[in-house]
Amino acid sequence: MTTDSSTPAPTLASQVSRAVVWNTIFAPLRMLSEVVATVVKLWMLTAAQYGFLSVVRSASNGFGTYIDLGTGRTLPKYIPETLIAGGPKAVRRLLYMVLAAQGALLALIGAGLAIQRESFVAGLNQKIAAIPGADTSDQTALIGYIGGHGWLLLAAVLMMLLFGIFYDVLMAYLSAFFKQRAWNSIDLVAKLLPQLMTIGAVVLLPQDLRIAGLLAVMVAAPGIATALLIWHVLRHQREIDLRPQPADSGPLLPVGFVRYCAVSLLMTGSDFLASAEFAVFFARNVLDIALLTAGVSIVKMVLGYLYTPMVGVQVPLFTHVRAGTGGTVNGAYRSLIRLQALLLIPGGVGLMVLAPHIFTLLLRPEYAPAAALVWVLVPCLFLESLLTTAHNALIVYERLREIVIARCLTLLVVPLVIVLTPQFGIVGASLAFGLARLAAGAWVTARGAQLLGLRWPWRFTLRVAGASAAMAAAVWLLANLLPTLPTEPSAVQRLAMLPALLGLAAVGGAVLLGGLRLLGGLEPEDRAQLAKMKLPAKKWILRLI
Repeated sequence: MTTDSSTPAPTLASQVSRAVVWNTIFAPLRMLSEVVATVVKLWMLTAAQYGFLSVVRSASNGFGTYIDLGTGRTLPKYIPETLIAGGPKAVRRLLYMVLAAQGALLALIGAGLAIQRESFVAGLNQKIAAIPGADTSDQTALIGYIGGHGWLLLAAVLMMLLFGIFYDVLMAYLSAFFKQRAWNSIDLVAKLLPQLMTIGAVVLLPQDLRIAGLLAVMVAAPGIATALLIWHVLRHQREIDLRPQPADSGPLLPVGFVRYCAVSLLMTGSDFLASAEFAVFFARNVLDIALLTAGVSIVKMVLGYLYTPMVGVQVPLFTHVRAGTGGTVNGAYRSLIRLQALLLIPGGVGLMVLAPHIFTLLLRPEYAPAAALVWVLVPCLFLESLLTTAHNALIVYERLREIVIARCLTLLVVPLVIVLTPQFGIVGASLAFGLARLAAGAWVTARGAQLLGLRWPWRFTLRVAGASAAMAAAVWLLANLLPTLPTEPSAVQRLAMLPALLGLAAVGGAVLLGGLRLLGGLEPEDRAQLAKMKLPAKKWILRLI
């Protein structure tokens, strides 16, 4: 095969531009698929089934976090450097070494799980049997299946981990070469395919085969995504093999690779510990696990939607400021906080007020108690998103010591979850990882103020909080006028409730805008920036706020 030497190689700027375009195109698709799939899965599965799957998935994700060894965050940085220094052979050698190290760790974990298989099965069955109330057919089926298929369950977890190893390493490879179209396509398949296959298994399979079908889906779906990923990577490997091969392929591992992996492992490991996936192991039964997972899923979906304007913005903005291309770090920080406060504070308050109605509309009746978790999760997770803006500034300014300390603070979740869960159940578990995240966010915010001079925009924050309080009062009063739905509402009754909730949201938005305008509206610099943007109905927006 030959190449046309007259064809210029794509510049770094053009590669980055294409990556941004594909990220923008695929982001709404990923978000829509996640929302639809989560709601459908909560509808199609009973609480016992959903809780059981949450335990299996959390175990797989927990082991996978540490099997990764921090390479998922590290490889996108070192693969391009390795290609320049040692050529395609050096890149393949780096990938082989990473895969071999993770494979060896997987083998050790597999041996440990095999030894502790009976203990793991007994603990899982105990959580299933501990659901309050009379024993149900779902409980009996789950306990019977797990007792007779412990080895199959172990094999499923190990296969999920094996596919996860290849998936994470090779996705990092695509990201390193700005293959965002392929990356986003595979990411969409990996997120959407399991949900669609789960629905198919629940709907099409008889009750006695449903559990086996769901486990098969958890293995087959990532297997298909990984196979698709391997095909893309091999095709790209053929492209880079045409490049000149340096005489010296360089050291076995790039300089600084292990150190960077260690810091990355601390970040990913602490993220897992301060999450619901870790907290589920301290829940009393699979019903509590299902409620905890459902509550966290709904809150994170709303938070992810509200945070969308911030995706991919903060680090580049702080980087440009540090490079001296305009503005100050404190000015950039205050602008980011004001925008997030305008989105997250009223969004979180609205979700807290309407949570019982939203959960009744979207979920099965047994998930209704999960609405109470919103009152714990929203303040913790939404406030953490605001506080971690300083985290991104500290990363750009290479204050790594502060980042490491913040990550260590999230380890507070371990004693907190041990103490709070037995006393307060899933509310205590939610509070445990929420407080751990807040502790880390408070630390980086305080250190950002000391080291970089970051100042919180208190006046605007209080202005938004006041308008949000007025919005909450209006929505709460109107929500009390809505008719009470029965314990198990029909589809027609649910659909009839949807226009009322949309109307409440519209009234809340109008009250928020009016209250914000009465309290002073946007800051002058934000209004000036908004006036420069090309937005539909820009004049009306400026008049309203």
